[in-house]
Amino acid sequence: MSNFPTPFARFEGVVRPEWIDPNGHMNLAYYLVLFDHALDAICEVFDLDWAYTKRTNQSMFAVETHTLYQQELLEGERAVVHSWVLGVDTKRVHVAQEMYRLPDMTRAACWEAMMLHVDLASRKVVPWPEAQRVRMETAAAAHAAVPPPDWVGRKVQMRR
Repeated sequence: MSNFPTPFARFEGVVRPEWIDPNGHMNLAYYLVLFDHALDAICEVFDLDWAYTKRTNQSMFAVETHTLYQQELLEGERAVVHSWVLGVDTKRVHVAQEMYRLPDMTRAACWEAMMLHVDLASRKVVPWPEAQRVRMETAAAAHAAVPPPDWVGRKVQMRR
């Protein structure tokens, strides 16, 4: 993992017909579905995927998210998601993702999240196992070598 991809871009998805709302574009909920699938792809590399959850009875929970919608996606369009690990500590990981419409690479949406490591039996936040934490720290170090996306840390507000 010493040459961790910056950004991590190993997930592509397609807008399904059932995801289209009465406005004729992908409903906002399905942007999150695609971001979640992209998170699954990076978690597989960290050995924090669903196999990890079944094996350890531990998982990641989102504690806070922020989504910025920039461009509508239409039925049948493809999108690629770029992911960054912005920070890791003993129990949390801060991630950011950007979704781009293919083939023109127009940015469609951005998603930022704070994730917690949770023991499913106790429903309590617990420390990462060392091997998984080290993998995430390696990714975070690679991603720290480039500027973070300019929208990270935004808040929802009405400008006055």
